[in-house]
Amino acid sequence: MAGRLLVGAVAAACGGALVLFLLLSQERLPVAESVFPPDRNGDLLRDDVGELIAARFAGNAAAFAASSQLARAWQRAVRQTDPARLGPEVTQVRYAMSCVLSEQTLGKARVDAQTMLHFLDLLHARMFDTLARRQLWQQYERSASRIPHGETPLNPCRFDVSAMVG
Repeated sequence: MAGRLLVGAVAAACGGALVLFLLLSQERLPVAESVFPPDRNGDLLRDDVGELIAARFAGNAAAFAASSQLARAWQRAVRQTDPARLGPEVTQVRYAMSCVLSEQTLGKARVDAQTMLHFLDLLHARMFDTLARRQLWQQYERSASRIPHGETPLNPCRFDVSAMVG
């Protein structure tokens, strides 16, 4: 608010050209960055998404880590708006999905694949809950569908599932 008042005062004193310069020169986040609010707790996820995962998998480190890995991959992937540079993000989304749905993760989570897929639907709906977020997801899907699938590693998780308490 104070910044706008200052710009208004400068405009009155110096004319419109300076105001136009000041407004155009302000640093702005790209649309892909601005649709996700800041992460206050530092886990690289929107806070409400992290809370949803924590509520569903409280006390289950493997399922929590796998779901968080997928949510982070989704969030990073839709922020990459250059289709030519999307390959690594698509790979990470595919690995994360394989991790969440692996027998080892499902066993630790004590859920079947259908139950996990239902949770992933809820998670996806929470992550892409606004028009701007859904548009980013649709843009990502269009670009990602053109990237061929590579080999999935034996452990697509970014952690050792067997070492985690389930």
